Amino acid sequence: MSSAVLNLSNRFSLSSGSPASTHILRDSASILRMQPALTDLGRYCGMPGALDDLGYFLSWLDIRRKSPCMVMLAGGLGTEPSVIKAQAGMLLYEHRIAGLGMRIFTSFDNTGRRTLVPAAIDSSQFAQLVCRSLLDHGAQSILLTFRHDGQALTELLKGSGYGLRWATRERVIAGYLQLKSTFEETLATMGSRTRNHLRYYRRRAEKDLGCEFVPEVEISREDFLALNRISSYPSTGEIAGWKYDSFRELKQPVLSGLRDRDGRWLSLVGGLHADRNMEMFWQINRNDMKPYSLGTVMRCFLVEHELKCGTRRLYFEGGTSHSMSHSFVQEKCTDLFVMRDNLVARQVPALFKRYVPKENPINEFFEDTSLEWKTTTAR
Repeated sequence: MSSAVLNLSNRFSLSSGSPASTHILRDSASILRMQPALTDLGRYCGMPGALDDLGYFLSWLDIRRKSPCMVMLAGGLGTEPSVIKAQAGMLLYEHRIAGLGMRIFTSFDNTGRRTLVPAAIDSSQFAQLVCRSLLDHGAQSILLTFRHDGQALTELLKGSGYGLRWATRERVIAGYLQLKSTFEETLATMGSRTRNHLRYYRRRAEKDLGCEFVPEVEISREDFLALNRISSYPSTGEIAGWKYDSFRELKQPVLSGLRDRDGRWLSLVGGLHADRNMEMFWQINRNDMKPYSLGTVMRCFLVEHELKCGTRRLYFEGGTSHSMSHSFVQEKCTDLFVMRDNLVARQVPALFKRYVPKENPINEFFEDTSLEWKTTTAR
């Protein structure tokens, strides 16, 4: 698949009523040129920060063997990316084996936040438009995650000419922590046990370790990698190095930490600011101080600091197992998996089971026994 433009305005009637065309961008350079338009679109959709740093999302090491693909809905402003006014957009990645594209696409977005669809456009229609665009260009399988508050999908691409097998899954996720006017008001939204733990472990770390919060950390790459090696869940050296290098490329990076009275780093968090949102991408905690629950201590300090910065929403990339997640604002998202109903597509489950890590979202979808698979017949 090369960069392409499809005009689907006659095939889809969007709820906005305006004519539009889809643009499929198949290389990082073309996608990065859309950064200003996607930044504006994210703010218009009420999700600032979702795609504000495309370079970061395109550099993720766990997708480095996949090819990026941006499908955009745009007004009739020409076909060049530099003049496109984005109306909706979705970032996907094509799986590759031995350098060859498999024509299998995944959004790799567990929360649906990186699918930007404003309220004026029906998100399920846009998801179908994305599928139709990719199918027209040879896709065999597509897994999308998007925000959807409407009725469940009962038909898919009816009359498209494709024979398809497809399934959907509706999920409620812990979206973000809503920060109130004060620290105490924010804590009041949490359960009593969580509140007590946040206060207790912070006091203990301050008393025993002389722990202090550093909002803007200066640390060498060598020391960062050393902390990673003694952390609770150490990344590989390659991924840890990427974490250190990539955050410096963000527009409004966050690198905050905890250190003890001797200057030793106890915990670090990395992320970004976007408007009044803070996105936390990762956290590193020393593994030799488990009784101090450094992850809890960091969250306590971080919430207090972000309040002072005027932050109103605190996101955790990939979610968090911490009990404070029970107080997060709940949001709905939909997973849609579409496969051609042909011999090639029927080999996808076996292919993924053999060559792709089990934790891949497509493998996880295949293993969900509660799914009801439906068919759309070719015409």
